[in-house]
Amino acid sequence: MRVPLKQSAPCPCGGAFYGNCCRPLHRGERQAPTAVALMRSRYSAFALGEVAYLWKTLAPEHIERKRTESRVLADLRESTRTQRFMGLHIEAVSEEGDSATVTFFARVFRSGKERSFRETSLFRRVDGEWRYVKVM
Repeated sequence: MRVPLKQSAPCPCGGAFYGNCCRPLHRGERQAPTAVALMRSRYSAFALGEVAYLWKTLAPEHIERKRTESRVLADLRESTRTQRFMGLHIEAVSEEGDSATVTFFARVFRSGKERSFRETSLFRRVDGEWRYVKVM
C-alpha cells in the first residue's frame, strides 16, 4: 500500500495541490464538475492506489461492471502497485450534454520500462455525476 499523499503535495494529475485538486473527489467530499476533472481525478487515483474511487467512477455499462467488485479491486490494486504514473497531459476535450470525450497522454512506467500511452476516453453523466464509460 502506498503512503497517503500530503494535501500540500503537487497533485499527480498536474493540477494544484492535492488537497485542493483531486483529494476532495477521492474522499467523496465533492463530485467532479466536468469530464476532464473526472479524468484527472481517475489518473491521480491510479497514481495513488485509490482503487475504490476507480470502481465508484465507472459507468454502469462499463465492461468491468460485469465482474465482481472484489475481483476488479484486486486487479486494480495489483496494477497500481506495479506501475508508476509520472505525468498527464490533456490534449482535447469534446463535451455535448451528458456525454464527453477526453483525449490525453499518460506517462506510465512499469518495471522501469516506459508504458506511456495516448487514449481517447468516453465519459457520461449518470444521475448528475460524471462516470467513465470506455476507451474510444
